[in-house]
Amino acid sequence: MDWTYHKITAMAPNSLVLEKAKGLTSSRRWPETGASGSLFWGVCRSSGERTYHVVASLSDETFRCDCNSRYHPCRHILALLLFVNGNKAKPVSAELPPAWAQQLLKTLVHQGPSTEDRARSEAGRSRRFSQRLQLMQQGGQDLEEWLLDLARHGLSAIAEQPPGLWDSFAARMVDAKLGGVARRIRNFKSLAGREDGFELLLEEMAELYLLAQSFKQLESLPQGLQEEVLSQLGVNFKKEDVLAREGVADTWLAAGQVERESEDDNLRYRRTWFLGEKSSRLALILDFAWGRQGYETQWAVGSSVQGELVFYPGAYPLRALFRKQQPSGRPFEGKLGYASIDAFAQAYAQALADNPWLQPFPCLLAEVMPVQENGQFWLVDRQKQKLPLSSEGMARWNLLAVSGGGPLSVFGEWNGKALGPLSALANGRAYPLQGLADNPEEWYNDLFSS
Repeated sequence: MDWTYHKITAMAPNSLVLEKAKGLTSSRRWPETGASGSLFWGVCRSSGERTYHVVASLSDETFRCDCNSRYHPCRHILALLLFVNGNKAKPVSAELPPAWAQQLLKTLVHQGPSTEDRARSEAGRSRRFSQRLQLMQQGGQDLEEWLLDLARHGLSAIAEQPPGLWDSFAARMVDAKLGGVARRIRNFKSLAGREDGFELLLEEMAELYLLAQSFKQLESLPQGLQEEVLSQLGVNFKKEDVLAREGVADTWLAAGQVERESEDDNLRYRRTWFLGEKSSRLALILDFAWGRQGYETQWAVGSSVQGELVFYPGAYPLRALFRKQQPSGRPFEGKLGYASIDAFAQAYAQALADNPWLQPFPCLLAEVMPVQENGQFWLVDRQKQKLPLSSEGMARWNLLAVSGGGPLSVFGEWNGKALGPLSALANGRAYPLQGLADNPEEWYNDLFSS
């Protein structure tokens, strides 16, 4: 290999990526390497049990890694080049690369019209993201100082602040390319006037402070958590990049749906939750519509589709895209939820450990009974454990009406304090809990028919 150490390190998009790559150059990180002429490949054992596949074609200076990093070259590509350059024991020669390396080579062939154009485009994208990252780092410092200043003055002083205070700082966060932070800051003015406003504001401030601290040590975090932090800050993933990832093929039941309208602009968004029959995975499809426009795809709660879902990267992946799908004509035969509220609580605790900004969280409980006590609605399982229901909307009343005093499976969104019920599940279908006040009896007969 005639590439010098200086030439390899000069390719690094920034010093953080280079330092990360240097930490991956030991032989224990590369259990498999190979070479064929000027083509090199290797399997990198990064953090924990995660492995990444890398192909480097030195003749035309094209590189590919399956880590979906926003940097090019990523730390795994740089690490392979540094490893081969500094390792006296050369990679095993082979006439043909392994199947996975050949597949990565195919993606190189189909990425663009020419090698030079691809390299120029990838370098430009990496450079632009590095420039954005610098703005974000300064914005993260401003956010930390601002939050500490709010805490020093006390929460009682926050309620007296004019709405312009939040809008002004939110604009600063937009300028710093921290759109996700800006949206949460703008919401401060609505929280300040609520009865439980102080509690909600303190929670928001704590989550934003944790986000700022995590961003300061971004490169030391696991890959999934890095992607989660960037997403929370406002860095969006392109659909084509997401769809290039590995998918999950299954029969998916539309288990629940929520539609909201943004307060800041004429934007509507819809959350549709899907449950996998074999995988038992829950996935979130997020759709947007402007003004009076309709959504691109209509999802009917209770219907099933056969298809392949691709999940966005993150610390606890929930949001997904359909790569392909078609209606399923048979009843859904997957499991109908956690066997107990205690099992759900344990799953939720583990999810928060993976992603502390996780909200809302999908909850599917099997054989629970809705009850009302002193004006508060609860779901009660067979062990007499209770889970509070949200007091908003008519869904809790509809759930109480259609249960008939018996147990049923319930799906909803958990916000850490209460469950917002969205549907009841039975007979391989999900039945929405909205719009039932006029005739719940007909709905009830359909739900419990044999």
